[in-house]
Amino acid sequence: MNQLEEAYRRAEEFLRSHHRFLLLTHVHPDGDALGSVLGMASVLKHLGKEVVVAHEEPMPERFSYLPGIGEVRPVDEVTDVFPAAVSVDCADLRRLGKAAEKLTSGTRLLNVDHHATNDRFGTENLVDPDASASCQLISELAKRLGVPLAGETAICLYTGLFTDTGGFRYSNTSSAVLRLAAEMIDSGLDPYPIALQAVETVTEKQLRLLVAALDGLRTAAKGKIAYLAVTRQMMEETGTGVEDTQELVNYARNLAGVEVGVMFREEGDNEIKVSLRAKHEVNVSQIAAQFGGGGHARAAGFTVQGPLDKAIRQVVDAVAAQVGQG
Repeated sequence: MNQLEEAYRRAEEFLRSHHRFLLLTHVHPDGDALGSVLGMASVLKHLGKEVVVAHEEPMPERFSYLPGIGEVRPVDEVTDVFPAAVSVDCADLRRLGKAAEKLTSGTRLLNVDHHATNDRFGTENLVDPDASASCQLISELAKRLGVPLAGETAICLYTGLFTDTGGFRYSNTSSAVLRLAAEMIDSGLDPYPIALQAVETVTEKQLRLLVAALDGLRTAAKGKIAYLAVTRQMMEETGTGVEDTQELVNYARNLAGVEVGVMFREEGDNEIKVSLRAKHEVNVSQIAAQFGGGGHARAAGFTVQGPLDKAIRQVVDAVAAQVGQG
């Protein structure tokens, strides 16, 4: 039995052997994070388990269609002690935010993730960097547990497969993930409403933020790098929040001739969140690691200290050094 098969076996045993679970995912959740945590909740409920999904932030409006999203509890309202917990789509405990405080010394933790930078912080760890999405791992777990990839479970898990592969367009799109998607569609899933809500529908305020951000788009390294910035003032003037910024980096990446797109977003006092997206040559997770962050070869992120103009110079120089090697 290889290492991954053993991890699946231990994860399956973990889920079968406990009855009540706390389910968690990372701050600023995207489609794979929410699809994973709600998909896991659906799988466990199918097995007759009790689950509580907790998060410190309001849920993104674009994913309001996900079954169970209305039952996510504010982490501050969760006072119970849980003997078992599951973290999904999160590379380290810090990314769980305040929810990590709910994990006591006696809590057994299953860590399910597909980030290469995952530090195996769980009691049990099902980590496969070759998976296209964390929802792929949970889909495989569901099948091993005898839970059909249909109904509410499929809606959640398909969302993660679809969004983390960029609508099956990114380089992480594999035959395995396409087969899983096909299996869900064969079970009765209608993929169009998910695509429409998760990636195609935008609000007026999101468009206004996009206009403001694109107005400041710049290039470097002879056009191989494109970058843009989202300031707190932009978000205040447009009435937008963090969830409205998640796709902006792709506009920089998609520019013709660009190898790496970068987005800078002002967060707390003197903190800048940096998102990196690459096309072919550059492993941006290596760049992120230089700054204490992580992610995947073509998508990564980290946080640096400001001010904004200093952060831009520092990060663009680091990316330029890698682009020059590509």
